[in-house]
Amino acid sequence: MEEIEIKFVVTDAKTVIEKLRKLGFRIAVGRHLERNYLFDDGAGNLLKEGKLLRVRKTPSNQTVTFKGPILATSKLKHREEIECRVDHADTMIRIFEEAGFRVRTEYSKYRTVFEKDEFNISLDETEAGTYLEVEGPSDDEITKLGSKLGYSEKDFVRRTYAELIGDRRAVPGGNKKESK
Repeated sequence: MEEIEIKFVVTDAKTVIEKLRKLGFRIAVGRHLERNYLFDDGAGNLLKEGKLLRVRKTPSNQTVTFKGPILATSKLKHREEIECRVDHADTMIRIFEEAGFRVRTEYSKYRTVFEKDEFNISLDETEAGTYLEVEGPSDDEITKLGSKLGYSEKDFVRRTYAELIGDRRAVPGGNKKESK
């Protein structure tokens, strides 16, 4: 399945939430803590190819996800996404490790999920800042919604959370938690 999304930096979460509600979005999943484990082989081949292999743990759900490289031809992020739920995330982590993968990066974030029609929007509070991740049916529809929320193309953030958080951790005085 193709994922189409973009992030926007959020400076005032309360205002963004008000705008979403006025546009008819409802909270589908309340604020919760997510733990993300990104895997790679010893040579870092997935990272080099722009791919991602992730185990995610939330209070109500555990998933394994593969994401292909981000297509360079679009202003938004287009990439293949294959995801399934698993019953035992810790067992999946061990399986990946036994198969030769290692946890490359581990990070947590607080996420609130909003939905309406074909849109899935996440308000994500990370150690690198707060972001609105907008996933929708097309570049045009996502761009139009971004405009209604007060954002323009210059506000697009195409980088992944692993990249944003990695940069934050590299800054002196930033979060001391190291990428593995």
